Amino acid sequence: MVKAALRRFVVAIATLLAVSALVFFGVEAFPGNAATAALGQQATPQRVEALEERYGLDEPVVKRYFDWLGGLLHGDLGESPASGRSVSSILGENVRNTAILAGCVILLLVPLAIGLGILSALWHDRAFDSGVAVTTLTFISTPEFVMGSLLIVLFSSWLAILPASSIIDPSTSVLSQWKLLVLPVLTLTLVSAAQAIRMIRAAMIEVLHSDYVQAATLRGVPRRRLILRHALPNALDSTIQIIALTVGYLVGGVVVTETLFQYPGVGTAITHAVAGQDIPTVVAASMLVTAVYVIANLLADLTTIALNPKLRRGHG
Repeated sequence: MVKAALRRFVVAIATLLAVSALVFFGVEAFPGNAATAALGQQATPQRVEALEERYGLDEPVVKRYFDWLGGLLHGDLGESPASGRSVSSILGENVRNTAILAGCVILLLVPLAIGLGILSALWHDRAFDSGVAVTTLTFISTPEFVMGSLLIVLFSSWLAILPASSIIDPSTSVLSQWKLLVLPVLTLTLVSAAQAIRMIRAAMIEVLHSDYVQAATLRGVPRRRLILRHALPNALDSTIQIIALTVGYLVGGVVVTETLFQYPGVGTAITHAVAGQDIPTVVAASMLVTAVYVIANLLADLTTIALNPKLRRGHG
């Protein structure tokens, strides 16, 4: 178990380093630089040169990357050339807002995905299963920005019961402005849950058709006991992995959804930072998104190993 955790931890660190380098050099490849974006096209060469010198933008990109990496190891995310503020202060409020949004989605998504996935498997090839299959396939095929736009038309334009944008008043608690959260939460839940429902359904069907479940059925084990004592526990491993993958997918979808609804979260911060070629903010926010995905999958792997005796022996 310890060896498995260490191996996965090393892979997680390597993944984060690879992402940081990819994003840093990728943003650097954009035409122009942060000094020009911050000062505008009409800025004098002297002002641009002074800002470049202040933030080290005139130094080789490789040196700037390793300088940034060294600062990260000391807890310093750098300073934004666009605003002159520390990246930590820029992302602080955004991270909290995104955490609230993602938390609301997960509270809805997990029971919905597990419940519908299991029921669809138990009623395999019946009307309920067919209805869920068609609905989930439709939602999977619909990108977040399309789903969000449709919800805006329905609830904001036609019914006029919810706001079309989610611009939060920073002086008030986000949860006290719950109406602003409804459409972003609904958008992410519908799209993210659809894939999880189908995957959990497939995992449950595989367990129900396994040899030991079929043998228990022939021995006359009651169906309720068969499901609760045999099928569900054995489907738990796959379900944990599926939920972890869904959380990772959710983190990516947050960027699009926040931008669509103008919700002040990490996704919006990334969008604005890319537009301003604010490399420290882009890299820090991208690292944060990647870290959530990596940690979710790491915890899922370790939980699966802990629950499965065969895997524990294999990693011992």
